[in-house]
Amino acid sequence: MIDDVSLIATGIAIGVGVNAPVGPVNVMCIHRAVRNGAASAMAAGTGAFVADVLFAGMAAFGVTAISNFVEGHLAVIKVLGGAIMLAFGVKLLYAPRSTNAAPANDTRLSLFNAAFTSFALTATNPAVLLGFVAIFGGLVGIGDKPGDFETAALLTLGVTIGSAAWWLMLSMGASRLRERIAERWLGRINTLSGGAVALFGLVVLLSVALGY
Repeated sequence: MIDDVSLIATGIAIGVGVNAPVGPVNVMCIHRAVRNGAASAMAAGTGAFVADVLFAGMAAFGVTAISNFVEGHLAVIKVLGGAIMLAFGVKLLYAPRSTNAAPANDTRLSLFNAAFTSFALTATNPAVLLGFVAIFGGLVGIGDKPGDFETAALLTLGVTIGSAAWWLMLSMGASRLRERIAERWLGRINTLSGGAVALFGLVVLLSVALGY
């Protein structure tokens, strides 16, 4: 029982740790929280959450096979991810600059698009999957015991809880800024958010170009 709790706690720490570093989805989540509120931000977090759980399960149950696949298609994945980040960054630069107009634009389609975009940003980020593979492979010998389904399931459960907790806390915390931020700052937030995400994309695309 203690070992089971320890594995779940480890998975929770991994779920939070993988998502905590500043990245395009974190920027997207904060931007939507300030512009549209907590529900909009959580929609963005949902896409990343689904990708986290999918990647965690894939890494836990098939470390070697998944790692080989990602490494074998790394350039293609990077190009897709970089292009998506660049396009999304440019879109943020031209996002509405008025908090008063934002709620009307946050339709069900907008929420779905936010979730889909964050999923795509996470799913095409090889660092996320390879990070899960490296962490799981070095933790409890899961890389050497691919048939240990109980351990894999407990770690995946922990990651699920940790990832959900992170996106919920980020969405709720960032949404509190919405009531305190001045209208004139929204344009600057759009510029900073869009510029940051676009920069992430450019760096990824340049890394592929320089690799060749």
